[in-house]
Parts: sequence; structure tokens; C-alpha cells
Amino acid sequence: MFKVQKTMIRKTILITSAHIRILMFSFCVLFCSLQFLNAQPVTLDPTFGQNGIAKIPNLGVIQRVIFDQSGNMFAIGSSEIFFENPVVIKTDANGIVDDSFGIVPLGIPKAEVFDFKITDENKIFFVGGSSQLLYFIRLNENGSFDNSFGENGKIVISNTTFFLSVNIENDDYLLIGDGYSILKYNYNGEIDSCFGINGKVVLEDMETFSHITPLSIKILNDQSILVTGMDDSKPYDYQIVVCKLNSIGNFVRDFANNGVWKMNLLPSWNDECIRAAIEDPDGSLLLVGYAHTTFMCCLYDDGTINNNFGVNGFSYFDNIPLVSLIQKGFLQNGNKYLIGSYDKLISVSKNGSLDPNFNNTGLFTCESYYFFDINLQMNDKLILGGSSNGTFSLMRLDIPSNLSVNQLDNSDNSIVVYPNPAKDYLHFNTEQPFEIMDIQGRILLKNKQATRSVNVSHLKAGICFIKFENNQVEKFIKE
Repeated sequence: MFKVQKTMIRKTILITSAHIRILMFSFCVLFCSLQFLNAQPVTLDPTFGQNGIAKIPNLGVIQRVIFDQSGNMFAIGSSEIFFENPVVIKTDANGIVDDSFGIVPLGIPKAEVFDFKITDENKIFFVGGSSQLLYFIRLNENGSFDNSFGENGKIVISNTTFFLSVNIENDDYLLIGDGYSILKYNYNGEIDSCFGINGKVVLEDMETFSHITPLSIKILNDQSILVTGMDDSKPYDYQIVVCKLNSIGNFVRDFANNGVWKMNLLPSWNDECIRAAIEDPDGSLLLVGYAHTTFMCCLYDDGTINNNFGVNGFSYFDNIPLVSLIQKGFLQNGNKYLIGSYDKLISVSKNGSLDPNFNNTGLFTCESYYFFDINLQMNDKLILGGSSNGTFSLMRLDIPSNLSVNQLDNSDNSIVVYPNPAKDYLHFNTEQPFEIMDIQGRILLKNKQATRSVNVSHLKAGICFIKFENNQVEKFIKE
């Protein structure tokens, strides 16, 4: 009897162990399957252009892409593979070229593209540079030169030195990074004499012993000016640097160390710098730069490092080339960040790690395509402007949406507005007419036709409100 019971117990143990192994294996398979299902591939959107790419023959490379209020795209680039002789073209939202707009040469040979925008009056405004000349050009919606602007649509400013960066986010003024200085102009080419000394702030600061080269300029939500780049005050040993100016060009002394944050990542190295910045809704500053490899770092709004991001505030990405001066290769996508350059694109999570849900690895590599600008067209569509085998081209990718279930929770049947903050497009969960107002209650944009999205890229950065037909009002931040 005892032997039978012992045998039965042994068999029970063996069966139980086998069951446990099967359950563990099944759990692992299920977990991996869920991970695989959650990780989404990045693919060309076959509904765009021809199999995801819209090519414009006999032109070189696209450098910037913007959208108008109707969702049409304007691409600016060069007629040659070398970034010179800029031209503008127009397509609809799906990359179909607008032949009535044509190919518009801007008539400034040997000039580089810095930036361009659609103004409140639906004008196309361009900033570019050539040698020691700065160009402001304004076109009408149909691509003709606006003869009410400057001389036949063009303003030329001389006596500048070496252009490094441009910011045209604000509709009232623009900022130019020039040598070691920041210049402030209005859109008629007039210098703002109230900014710095006669419109110029020299980024040399004896209190912090800084000599700053401005490689990017960002206007923050409080209207202060963030400048990033490199500090070359120590010969043969540059440092990455961020400084903050107020609206009249003085250093904001309660930011970092008397207005300047800098760090030496690579001793005895002359090629480390910060190329671009994003401000998070909580005021944190996300920075992307280069120090032998591309990196991303995070500062709190007071200019101290966020050590919870990456490792001691930094994440390094060996497989992404340097984001160059003319590129706009850094943007926020919900609670993720996209960094792109040439033929590679990565998605970075909030904590600084690669996002495994993006193409399974966090990395996407283009085939025979080089890009210089990235823009979200919708929350799951990404437009790349660049060159396909040497041809002026737009590419559209289907990318994983970064909207969480909580963000789309609609248990009370209210209208859901996302993403918030919004840079280019604001979306709704149902089709609605709407009004967008500023903080003073002035109507900025109105649409009587029901729609599920609106292009807000042309609005000023700051707090806005959107009102729907049912009188529901939602606040959002325009980046």
C-alpha cells in the first residue's frame, strides 16, 4: 500500500512539473506574441504618390516641407543635388503635384534654404542665405511673387556674416543665428532696435566665460528664447551649450549657471554640439546633438540635468548620422520623440530608451532615400522630404500611433482632442465644426464644416482653446 501511494505521489509530482513547464512555455509564447503584436513595423504608405514616394523629376533634393490649412503640402529645396538655387512645389495631402502651381524658382542662385512658413494671410514666406546676403521672399498662394512685399516680393539684407540658424515660429518677428550673435527682424526686413544692442545680441558672456555658436533657436512657451550650439571659448576643446534669453535679449540668470548650461562630453574634441530642442508640456527641454555620435539629453526647466532620462541625463544612438544645420530632423510624436537624418529614423521613449514598438527595434532605415525634414501629417503618418536616387521627392510612412487607450477614453461621450500639445495637426475623435480661440478669446480659426482634424502649424505657440457646436471647450497647447 505504501509503495502504491509513493508511486502515485511521484506520478502526481511529475505530472504537475510537466504542467508547470507547459504553462511556463505557453506564457512565454503568449508574452512574446503580445510583444510582437504590440511592436508595429514602419512601412511605406502605398496610398501616397507612387507606392509611398512622390517624385518630381529634374530637381535635386527637398529640404523643408510645410502644410497649409487645407492639408496641401509645399516643399522647398534645390534644383540641384547640392543645396543651391531653391525652388518651391505644391502637392495635395497625398503627394499629387499641383500643376497649376508649377515649379517656382526663387531667383537666388547659390543660396541655401533656411526655413519657410505659411503666414496668417496664406502667403508663403521664405528665409534663405547666400554668402553675406540674407533673403526674405514672399509668394502668393498660387506661387506668384507678392509684389506688395519688398521689391517684387523680395527683400535682401547685406552686411551679415555667417548664417547658422533661423527661427520663424513667431508671426511678429524672426530670429537669425549669425556668427556668435542672434539678430531680431520683423517680416519687413527691419531690425528690432529694442533687442540687445541695435537688434543684435552677442553670445559672449563673461560671467560664465562662454563664447556661444548658435546652431538652433527655440521660442519657449513663456516667450523666452532658447539657444543651443557649442561653446568654443576653450580652443581645441569645445563644449555643448544651452543658453536662455528673455524677449529683449538679456541672459535669464535663474536658468542653469547665470543663464548658461554647458558640458564637456569629449575632452580635446572640437565637434560636439547641440543641434535642436523641444519643450515638453511640463517645461522640460529635450535636446539632440552630436559628440562623435548622435545623442539626446534632457534638462529641467531651470536648466539642471534630468538624471532619470537615459543614463545620467543622456542617451546615445550610434546608428543615427549627425543632424545637420539645414535639417529639421527632431520632433515630438505624442509621448515619444522622432530623430531622423539622411536614411535613418528612430523613435525614443520618454525615458530616453529606443521605442521597441517602432518597427520592432526602434529603428527604420530608408532604402535609396535620403531625407532632410520630417513632419507628422497625422498621428500615424510621417512625411519625409528629401531625395530618392537623386530626385526631389516626398515619402510618406505609416508609423505606430502613440495615442494610449487612456487618451482616447470617451466614457462620458465628450469630444476628445489630441495630441496635446499639438505642433502641426489637432485631431478629434468625431467629426465636428469648431472655433479656435487664443487666451484673450479672439477667434484664430473657424470651420463650419464637420471635420476630424485641423492644421494648427501656422498658429503662434502658447495656450489656445477649441470650442465645438455642443459648447464643449477644450484647452490645448500649440507648440
